[in-house]
Amino acid sequence: MFDSPGTAPASPVSRFVRRRRWSLCLVGAAAVSLASGLWLVSQRLGHPAFLSGGTLFACLLLLPLIGLRRRFPMLPLGTMSTWVQVHLYTGLFALVAYLLHVPRVVADGIFEGGLSWLFLGVSASGFYGLFVSRTAPRRLTAVPGNYRFGQIGWHRQRIAELASGMLHDLQSTPAAEVLGTFYQENLHPFFTSRPGFAYVALPTGTRRRRLLAGLGRIDRYLEADTQQAAGRLAALIRMRDDLDYHFALQLRLRLWVVFHAVLSLALLLASTVHLLLVLRFAGH
Repeated sequence: MFDSPGTAPASPVSRFVRRRRWSLCLVGAAAVSLASGLWLVSQRLGHPAFLSGGTLFACLLLLPLIGLRRRFPMLPLGTMSTWVQVHLYTGLFALVAYLLHVPRVVADGIFEGGLSWLFLGVSASGFYGLFVSRTAPRRLTAVPGNYRFGQIGWHRQRIAELASGMLHDLQSTPAAEVLGTFYQENLHPFFTSRPGFAYVALPTGTRRRRLLAGLGRIDRYLEADTQQAAGRLAALIRMRDDLDYHFALQLRLRLWVVFHAVLSLALLLASTVHLLLVLRFAGH
């Protein structure tokens, strides 16, 4: 019950590992119980598909409840962390129930096959969401800056204004013209446009390295004041690249939530139709 005086308290990592092991054991026990129940029903010449299908449909009803919990955080319904764990392991058990329910991974027929693909799509997006929700926070904290998604557009505009203002403050000299030409051809499109789809899908530091290398190549043509301006522009390039990285990862998380929710709703509706059809023709 209580730790002995010489026993150090368990670390958060060890508690997480222990909780995950217990959760996986619980899912395994539930899967074994379902498989045993299906075997007993088949031995008594019953319809095991009713048991596996009903179990699977119950899981599909339970899984969307996390969305309702997220919309009503003020209600005393437990922590969001607990709901995430329940959602995760219920989804894992639903995958086991699905494999026990269908004769093959993708069922025959247009409607049943489409229902199978919907379920597999929801499962795949769920595993992707588990991966990205575990990795994205660590990747975001490794990059300087702490940006809210709704304010990223304002930060992007502010950086563009600072970069443009630096060029306007320079005196008209040949060195300033060199820096101004480089800005118009390379930096202005970078500072004033949003990152493209390719960058959002796979954010890399290629743009940053290319632009910084370009500034380095014209450094020999610059004078003292323009070299200082180039140094400040290099800092803004890094800041804007970090901002775009935050934008890409946060947008990816938001798009996944929408995609997973839409697929889940479509799956629940199609499963309801499937259940009604089964009940309608059960006696025939």
